[in-house]
Amino acid sequence: MTKISAILPIKTRGRHYADNIGRCDILFSSLRHFTTPETFERFVLIVPHDEVESVRGYAKAWSDFPIEIVDESEHFAIFKDFSQRHQIRGWHRQQIIKLYAPALIDTEYFLIFDPDCFATHPFNVDSLIIDGKALTHYRPRVDEERYWLASGQILGVPPHIERDALWWTPTILSRTLCLDLQKSLEEKYQIDDWRRVLLQNYTLDWTEYTLYWLNAEHKNLLDRYHTRARPGQRTLHAAQSVWFADMMDGWDAHKHFMIESDGLFAVIQSNTLISPQQVKEKLAPYFPITIQPYKRDRAILLRIAEIYSAVTRRLLKYARDFFKR
Repeated sequence: MTKISAILPIKTRGRHYADNIGRCDILFSSLRHFTTPETFERFVLIVPHDEVESVRGYAKAWSDFPIEIVDESEHFAIFKDFSQRHQIRGWHRQQIIKLYAPALIDTEYFLIFDPDCFATHPFNVDSLIIDGKALTHYRPRVDEERYWLASGQILGVPPHIERDALWWTPTILSRTLCLDLQKSLEEKYQIDDWRRVLLQNYTLDWTEYTLYWLNAEHKNLLDRYHTRARPGQRTLHAAQSVWFADMMDGWDAHKHFMIESDGLFAVIQSNTLISPQQVKEKLAPYFPITIQPYKRDRAILLRIAEIYSAVTRRLLKYARDFFKR
């Protein structure tokens, strides 16, 4: 039986990470209801070194899945080379981890999750891999233009803002195309570790998906590995997820779980600070949800450091843009 891998970076300390265990409980509750653990060959959780033991304890609640916990420090020592707080964005850190996934899996395709995702309809591998290609949800690039421009700049390729392309997490990536992107970055910059290129460009708004897509597009590889949903098939994303806190009250969960609705997954974004308990209230009519007791580590000093880092990067970005004029 063909299987797919899954990648889930988890952080539990910092600005909006304190409830990520509760969010993961909702994610795994949805996966139990709408698919089976056998769908996944490997379900890899990548965790910061100082959080590994606590996550290992919480992950026992998900052990019916083929969980593997990876200590971030064992694969990402390069992060230590960028020791100034503002040099590594938490956002970019997770994106680099996702692009690194081929080193952690064996399957050609892997499904990327964040803790704030959840399934809305039944699925199996045949729902996700169609005629050997990854089911892909498309959106206009102009919706997030700055990310495409930044990634085009790094790769030295046209961003083609007028076209559609893959949408954000959850999404399915190809191991082959990730490795090709890594090779392209190393060859273009004459460097032996592609991650260094991205870490050095921390003031640019590149993303893992825009880099991945533009590189594959430039080499005419996309049609070999990605496909849209066929007539009668669901795409990956629900018609509307919750991206901002003020969307929650008006978000009609029911329509996303109806038989005639489209989309296999939805998101209630973690940086809205909507609690897992509120999410559970919205979703409990549609699948059983168990949220285990967990410690909320708000890490005030870490939050302050992250805010300082964000402000510093923004000032550096403004300075860069000013001197480019």
